[in-house]
Amino acid sequence: MASKVTRESVTVSAVPVPELDRGTDKQEMSVVVIDGSAHWRRWWADLYLYRGALHSLMRRNVRSRYKQAVLGMAWALIQPAVQVVVFTVLFGRLAKVPSDGVPYPLFALAGLLPWNLFAKVISEASAALVTNQNLITKLFFPRIYLVLAAGASALLDAIVTLFLLVALMALYGHPPGALILLALPALIGTVVFSYGFGSLLAAANARWRDVQHTIPFALQVGLFVTPVIYRHSFVPEKWQWLLALNPLTGLVEIFRSATLGLPLPDGQVLTTSLTVSALLSVIGVWQFTRMEASIVDVV
Repeated sequence: MASKVTRESVTVSAVPVPELDRGTDKQEMSVVVIDGSAHWRRWWADLYLYRGALHSLMRRNVRSRYKQAVLGMAWALIQPAVQVVVFTVLFGRLAKVPSDGVPYPLFALAGLLPWNLFAKVISEASAALVTNQNLITKLFFPRIYLVLAAGASALLDAIVTLFLLVALMALYGHPPGALILLALPALIGTVVFSYGFGSLLAAANARWRDVQHTIPFALQVGLFVTPVIYRHSFVPEKWQWLLALNPLTGLVEIFRSATLGLPLPDGQVLTTSLTVSALLSVIGVWQFTRMEASIVDVV
């Protein structure tokens, strides 16, 4: 039996456009063309052109986080301080986790600072597209700005926590070591990795909402498989290769060694961890740009 193929005509309605030259009257019209091109040069040009949107989104994120909070910015100090107290009692006093001669409150806070920065950026960035779907469907701007703006409050919290760390170092009389110049690159690396990985999770969460339910549990587990409350050397040698695959291992250990004057971990561990973090960052941004053109349809 021959199959019957039907063809339907498609009607395209044209919108009247004023003539550019009608007698002596001349009209100028600006034309905006939006296409699905993923060309990198066009992408970078949009980032610069719509940079004002990023500033507005970041201010909105910071204001909404502490809006109507009685203690306001004090929460940025209270949260890490409570964590340090709890970890000092449980792991420093009861479990006797070694801290290489450094007072355990300092040891814990130096590990918590980059970890909390990562955890907060990931938590907020991964849900940025879903929570702002009303903006995505109405306005055009680089969608990655939603991911970047989502971590604005996390960056502010990290700065406040850094002041707390400096205060504790002065209180315990523990000056920074010779590696202090590595502290800033370690924090910058943490920010880059957090946003890169957060971009990947944000794009995945726009399609599969299971991601947003998995992240809180994954972060709880991640705290204990990352050398935050212990050093890399505390793990048995046969399992250290597995810890090296954690992209945060190298970043946390470098920051703690830089601020507290502790020796750096084995070079192979650092190389493996930093390589994994760099790869995940690049893959995250690349995957986000690939999905950016179709995010409006799936969010």
